[in-house]
Amino acid sequence: MTIACNLRRASALGVVLMAAAGLAACGSDPFDETPVPACPRAFLPSDTAQLTEFSAQGRDLTDVVFGAEMEGYKGECSYDLEDKQLDILISPQFTAQMGPAAKDRTQQLQYFVALKNPAGEFVQKSVFDVNLTFPKDANRVRYTDEQVALHVPLSDVNSGPNYEIYMGFQLTRAQLDYNRRFEK
Repeated sequence: MTIACNLRRASALGVVLMAAAGLAACGSDPFDETPVPACPRAFLPSDTAQLTEFSAQGRDLTDVVFGAEMEGYKGECSYDLEDKQLDILISPQFTAQMGPAAKDRTQQLQYFVALKNPAGEFVQKSVFDVNLTFPKDANRVRYTDEQVALHVPLSDVNSGPNYEIYMGFQLTRAQLDYNRRFEK
């Protein structure tokens, strides 16, 4: 038996993001008496939800090549009760803006999706490459990546809601320090 529930899109805007009651509460078949576990909660930590790429010359606003901000996500989760597995499909959404130091209309960035188990240990992490191309007439783009699939074997399906999903930009140490210096 497979039970599905939807993730809800949420806004990050520089703060740790947790969807109101997890990614979404699952609904169930009115004729099925099996309780449906909720989807795991998703977080966009503020220190990795921003990306500022500087040119090699400096750290002034005029040296910004491009910037990006995680805005949320969309997706779904489902439980396979027979095989005791949680399947998550999630697509990060972000905006990017060219800076004054940009020399090319195509920019590269990386983001991660990680899964933390109920014991607080990260058990899965994947890093994804994105090539952004800014149209000739726009210096700002909104981007939703393809779905990322997470497959989580569970000894007990009721532990599924106790997992947590983390998404953010894969930053260099200097970019992370920059974000932490200017966090609100």
